[in-house]
Amino acid sequence: MGKRFRLENKMNLKKEQIQFESECKYIIGKTIIKVEYAEIAYDKFNDDKNLKPYYLTHYKNVHTINFAVFFHTETGDIIEVYWDDKFFQFGIGVKLNEVSDFSGYQKWIVSNNEVWKKFIGFKIKDIKITWEKIDEKIDYPQDITLFFSNDERIFISAASFLSEGDSTVFGMSDNLIVTDDEELARKIKAIN
Repeated sequence: MGKRFRLENKMNLKKEQIQFESECKYIIGKTIIKVEYAEIAYDKFNDDKNLKPYYLTHYKNVHTINFAVFFHTETGDIIEVYWDDKFFQFGIGVKLNEVSDFSGYQKWIVSNNEVWKKFIGFKIKDIKITWEKIDEKIDYPQDITLFFSNDERIFISAASFLSEGDSTVFGMSDNLIVTDDEELARKIKAIN
């Protein structure tokens, strides 16, 4: 594949990208009351009755989720951030009140986790989407940053650790990396 680089100039966005960004802005103003992760139910394949989460990493405030993050709002809306293939096979997608098929998946409520506690009860005040360019024809949403009314931010990237102890992530992955630490997000290369 061609060289990847981030699009900084919004003037270069195509019609489909502008529409995607506009649709994502519908989540602005929503107050988050619960956060869930959806991941493949690996333990079900082993007939293990003690299901356990696989989202924890060797970084205390970096999670790896192989499918989606769900934000439940005070108005009953459900925002889903997931890896998506709308623009390219490994990008970020955002849904509002759309039903997803979760057969073969398990969900974990993570609202009380240290990464998420500071976002519960606060409104999303903005969203920033970072576009990556692979070649002349392919631009895709690599990561998003959600800004909250308490001046906190969460970073979600379509990326993964290739091995369990890796210090950096690899983009272009069917997985999400989540962190509340911008410096760490840059260090592990989840964002530039």
